[in-house]
Parts: sequence; C-alpha cells; structure tokens
Amino acid sequence: MSLRLFVTLLVMAPLAIARAGDCYYYWSHQCVEVLDASKRQLRQTVLMSPSINYFNSGAQSCDTAANSRQEPVAAKLLEAFNSTAEKVRACNAPLSQVSLRVFENPQKATWHYNRATRTTDNKSVLTVDNLPFL
Repeated sequence: MSLRLFVTLLVMAPLAIARAGDCYYYWSHQCVEVLDASKRQLRQTVLMSPSINYFNSGAQSCDTAANSRQEPVAAKLLEAFNSTAEKVRACNAPLSQVSLRVFENPQKATWHYNRATRTTDNKSVLTVDNLPFL
C-alpha cells in the first residue's frame, strides 16, 4: 500500500509544480453615491474587467508577479477605467488607482468575480473594455 502511495505522489508532484505558476486576475473599482444620508441610502457602481484573465508567474508568487507586471500597463489601465468612470456620476474621475484582484485558484477567482458582478437594486456593474493584459 505504501508503494502505491509513493508512486501516486511521484506521478502527481510534477503536475502540482507545473501548475504552481498559474495566476488568475481581474481589475475593479468601486464608486459610491450617497442618495439620502439620513436614510443611509447609497448607490454603488462597480467598474470591472470584462472577464477573469490568466498569466503564468514562473517562479514568482502570483501577487509579486502581478504587481510587477501591472506597472508597465498602468497608464493604459487607468485610461480605460477613466473612460468608463467619466460616464458615472458617482465616480470621481480621474481615478488614480484601481484594485487588482489576484488568485492562484481558478475556482476562487471565479467565485469572487461572480460575486462582484452580481447586481442588486442599489448596485450596478459596468465592464471596462480595452484593458491591457499582464
């Protein structure tokens, strides 16, 4: 039995190593408009990437690789988000930063993305087009 376990681990180890650099990410920004402060009524608008994107981080952690890859595309990223933010009354454009959400697990990335894009009566979601890739 222990030989079978050893062989299984030996076969599975390279698969885990090969997938270690897989990273999933999306960008978002939240704008909040106060409708009636006395009643605590707010309207939230979330600006989002149109989908979850993928990159391989190599030997780096996903967070480290994503942050270093974001620097060269920051101007294009802000330009795209500001173009959408200008159309939203609640957003104080121009934006100076957006949130980068990075995950090593595709299921976790999908869960968070789907939760963030879920609309309600007081929450709307706008996708931002023409975003650069990491």
